[in-house]
Amino acid sequence: MDKKKELKIELITPERVLLDSPIAFATVPSGTGPIGVLPGHAPLLGNLFMGVLMVRDISGKEFNVFVQSGSFMISHSGIKIVTPAAEIDDQIDIDRATAAKDRANKILASNDSIMDMARAKEALIRAETRINLAQAARKTR
Repeated sequence: MDKKKELKIELITPERVLLDSPIAFATVPSGTGPIGVLPGHAPLLGNLFMGVLMVRDISGKEFNVFVQSGSFMISHSGIKIVTPAAEIDDQIDIDRATAAKDRANKILASNDSIMDMARAKEALIRAETRINLAQAARKTR
């Protein structure tokens, strides 16, 4: 593939480099909505919002990655994303995500003033997003 038709994506968590490869396109979840990134995109710094990072590799295969939050930098050569947690859709542990969803629902149902309800709501959204991505990946592959 012509180098002008690809860009590099680096997805970094504290534990590992999850992605470090050439891609054709990506959609990055940001505070202003998803940002589509093609080769030659104008440089941009931004806040990464919890959600789905869609990636199309240079062969045209698409896959999704759950990203928690963080920051991203788009340059002429690619995208660099730093996030505390990320999982490729077909590698998500559905049982673990379901257990996290159940814990969050239990906290939210308790109405316990000591509990951090905002954190529980975020955990619920995170778990549901991971479950949905994993289920969709298993249906299409």
